Amino acid sequence: MAIPTSSKRIWYSIRYWIDLIYTQLLDRPYRAGKVLGKRYVVERCLGMGSYGISYLCRDQQTGQPCVVKQVRPSKRRGQKGFPIFEYETSILQQLQHPAIPRLYQKFSQRGHWFFAMEYMQGTNLEDALFETDLRYSERQALQLIRDLLEIVAYVHDQRVVHRDVRIPNVILQDGQLKLIDFGLARRLGDRPTQVAEDLRDYVVEKQIKREVEFRSDFYSMGHFLLFLLYTTFESSGEEERSWEEELNLHPATKTLLKRMLQLQSPHFANAAELATALDEAIRAAE
Repeated sequence: MAIPTSSKRIWYSIRYWIDLIYTQLLDRPYRAGKVLGKRYVVERCLGMGSYGISYLCRDQQTGQPCVVKQVRPSKRRGQKGFPIFEYETSILQQLQHPAIPRLYQKFSQRGHWFFAMEYMQGTNLEDALFETDLRYSERQALQLIRDLLEIVAYVHDQRVVHRDVRIPNVILQDGQLKLIDFGLARRLGDRPTQVAEDLRDYVVEKQIKREVEFRSDFYSMGHFLLFLLYTTFESSGEEERSWEEELNLHPATKTLLKRMLQLQSPHFANAAELATALDEAIRAAE
């Protein structure tokens, strides 16, 4: 006999809340003072992502700050978290660039997986924009993206796609940019994730962002650029319009954005092409 639809809904609702409570209990971050790997003292929790919990720690051996990332305990079920842990650490081990965190050590503790990496000191760009009311002119916004592209180009040279180039993942340090959080990074030719995933289930925007193609990073950087350009936008209170209508941009910048956002062909095939277009837009915006 078929189970009534209403009963199924009740069962799924109960199962959802049980899983949620279980996850919250299991994924409780360590408190300040906890020593990880007999070496790293937790100072505070930096945040929790889909698969990891990040901590700002103090290395007892060097006295220097570092970041320790833990695979969320709830992701150990079925060993889903371990392949992601191994993949992310292998990416960090491969990338050797002053603007990218260095991998220090991988270790386990009481059945939990951790890795320690360089702490990129500076101001998170998201915090800088919202807390200090930082504003970028058209030329300044273009130049920041051009500087960021230098880092992304190196990543692409290693045949790696970051897939999460957003303002929370960019650090400003003495006028220099740093790129962090390689949890979603993938090598060209690999699946979008370690677990089976069909990109067709995503909305179009997320499909592009999660493609293991260089253009997915350029797409994210296009949205990044738009965000910077809107820091000087003053709303007139009128009905919301498209960015093309709201922002007073040079035609070269508009064309650049359309190509980055894949609204106009040809799309950028590599970082060199994008660098050339950015340089042209910067000159035009002077």
